[in-house]
Amino acid sequence: MLDMQVWFSASGTGSENLRGVFDRIPSDRMEEHMSQMKEKSRCSGCGICSEVCPFKIIDVQKGSQATFRPERRHLCQRCGQCMAVCPSGFVQVEGLSYEDNFAGIRPFGFGEDEFADFLASRRSVRNFDRRDVPRDVVQKVVDAVRYAPFGSHPEKISMTIVDDRRTIESALPMVSEFLGRIVPMIENPLISFFIKKSSTPEVFNTVKNHLYPISKQGTYKLENGDRITRGAPVLILFHSDTAAEARTANTLINATYAMLQAHALGLGAAMVEVVPAAVNQVKGLKELFQIPEKHEVGMSLILGYPKYKYRRAISRPVPAANWI
Repeated sequence: MLDMQVWFSASGTGSENLRGVFDRIPSDRMEEHMSQMKEKSRCSGCGICSEVCPFKIIDVQKGSQATFRPERRHLCQRCGQCMAVCPSGFVQVEGLSYEDNFAGIRPFGFGEDEFADFLASRRSVRNFDRRDVPRDVVQKVVDAVRYAPFGSHPEKISMTIVDDRRTIESALPMVSEFLGRIVPMIENPLISFFIKKSSTPEVFNTVKNHLYPISKQGTYKLENGDRITRGAPVLILFHSDTAAEARTANTLINATYAMLQAHALGLGAAMVEVVPAAVNQVKGLKELFQIPEKHEVGMSLILGYPKYKYRRAISRPVPAANWI
């Protein structure tokens, strides 16, 4: 789950914290995350909950009811596996309820071929028509993230949803200026040297071999049009505290689930890395998007109704695989 969502709307009312399935769940009492089992004697002793628990927090002795191991209670991350699999609804994790956090899984006819077709038909869309996306449709994209797997502590990942094109456009000059500074920095041997020393090889090579040549051609200059958010009516920023566990993995997983849901809804979407880079470095952008001071944006997603219909899937080589 996400601990905070901020919406920017055309009404100019600023932001509002959404409530409901994404309400913040306190995370400062890890030792108390696991409560005792429900008092009603409904446990069959099947032991499935213990088997699916990643950290074996639940103990089920033969012929007895499931109990939590006190010495492992602090390891609980409320993934909900035990409650989701329990045949009788006996297991109870503090902060989760069968009524509010779980729903029955409906039968669906999404077979292997259909799923492959769905994935093949998805494209990164960068051309949008002028229609606004209704907020209830955007909400469905946001809601899909609640089903995403996570590395650790998903409640520490946040989203900021900007569904006002005017707000997005007000950010573009700052993003464009930031990206324009890449060219002189990379071309200056001394500055380039220090950038390389102070960053990871991945970051430096991405800047030098990807962003630099694109920026040098003037792609990100606004006089050439919006080549940053591509005129998208919706921008979603995924961010978290810099100290949050598994934040990079969680951010990308959440963005992927949102992107796939957008495709299922007939929307076009694309992940954009240049916006997070700018927001994390430009104070004015952080303030505009109301990103908490200690947070960093890990990924952004642009959304809108696609202007064109793709007629063919692009089949790339399968990544190198070593079978053992």
